[in-house]
Amino acid sequence: MPTREPFAPGALVRAHPWASGGALLLVVVLAVVTLTGGWSRSAPEGAAQVAPGTEVDASPFSLRLDEASARFALGVEEAEPGRAFVVVEGAVELTSATSVTVTTLAGALRADLTAYDQAGSPSDDPAPVVRVVPDGSTLLGLGPGLRYDVEIGYVVDEASVPERLSVTVLGHTLRRSALDGELRWFDATPVARLTLDVAPLPPSRPTEDL
Repeated sequence: MPTREPFAPGALVRAHPWASGGALLLVVVLAVVTLTGGWSRSAPEGAAQVAPGTEVDASPFSLRLDEASARFALGVEEAEPGRAFVVVEGAVELTSATSVTVTTLAGALRADLTAYDQAGSPSDDPAPVVRVVPDGSTLLGLGPGLRYDVEIGYVVDEASVPERLSVTVLGHTLRRSALDGELRWFDATPVARLTLDVAPLPPSRPTEDL
């Protein structure tokens, strides 16, 4: 009676080449998921939907966004011909023990619209201009415990003013930079999302006084 030889693993690969390909694909998938932060990233919790006027804790700020409108002017600044401002009104308070620049505040807001950045180039994630109410001065930084009523303005094409605007509020974590060791706010995480009706533009642009 013939003796059966031990089964060679290579024989399976030769008979079923898909086996090695499938195993390789599985290894690649496992490696990619691990490098990008594990399986938990595949099902993020996302931001909570909140109503306008809701106070949102988004470290290092407490933010409230009340209403939005389209305008031809923001403070003393007038929009260029063919452009307009979409302005969100609200309030912001710095809850951190150390001061921050307005850049940190801009990083806490993500508006779903294409607007122009400070250099005049279109951007899907533009940094807004933030002005203090009621004097219209530009907000450059925030001190601990200080609360400001603000107008947050985005420059858009006049023909692209939306009827509704969705804004995501993001919180950050204070940690040291891997580059220079300085403490900065990193790791933007969506904490809240709200939708605002945008009041339409006035019928005509303001005219200069003669």
